[in-house]
Amino acid sequence: RGAGRRATKLCLQGVCWRIVLTLLEWRWSPQQISGTLKRMYPTDPTQQVSHETIYTAIYAQPRGELRRQLIACLRHGHSTRMPRTRGTDRRGQIPDMVSIHVRPPEIEDRLLPGHWEGDFIKGAGNHSSVGVLVERTSRLVLLAKMEDATAASALAGFSAKLNSIVAPLRQSFTYDQGKEMSR
Repeated sequence: RGAGRRATKLCLQGVCWRIVLTLLEWRWSPQQISGTLKRMYPTDPTQQVSHETIYTAIYAQPRGELRRQLIACLRHGHSTRMPRTRGTDRRGQIPDMVSIHVRPPEIEDRLLPGHWEGDFIKGAGNHSSVGVLVERTSRLVLLAKMEDATAASALAGFSAKLNSIVAPLRQSFTYDQGKEMSR
C-alpha cells in the first residue's frame, strides 16, 4: 500500500502529471486518462494513477486560477467533489416507516377533526427547534417546545402537546421523514 502511494506521488509530480494535464485540457475524463496511462505504461506502476487520484489532485489544489482551470477541464465542472453515491440517502432509514399513501381516506377528505400533521422548525446551526402541529380540518396550529433537534426531544415535545388536547381530537398524527421524527 505504501509503495502505491509513493508511485502515485511520483506520477503526479513528474511526466505523468504533465500527461494528465494535457489530456484534461483535451476534455478527457479522469477514467479515460487512467486507462490510457495503464495502457501506455503497463509495466511501470510509477506512471499509472487511478481516476480517484486524479480527482483528488484536482480538488486538492488551493483556491486560485489553476484550480479553476483544472475544474473547468472536467466535464461536469463542479466546484466541489460530488460523492459517488449521490443517489442514496446516507442519513439512514426510519425503521418500520409507514407511507403517507396508506393513510385512511377520511383523513384525506378533511371532514372530521382530529388528524394532525407535524414538522420541525430548526434554528441556526440546529441549536434551537420548535415542533409545529397543524390540524388538517380546522388548520389550527400548535407549537411544541423542544429542547433540541433530536428524536427524543421530538417525542417528548409532541407527546406533551398532543396529550394536552382532548382525546376525540387526537385521531392520527402524520409527520415528515426526518430523522428527528424517527421515534
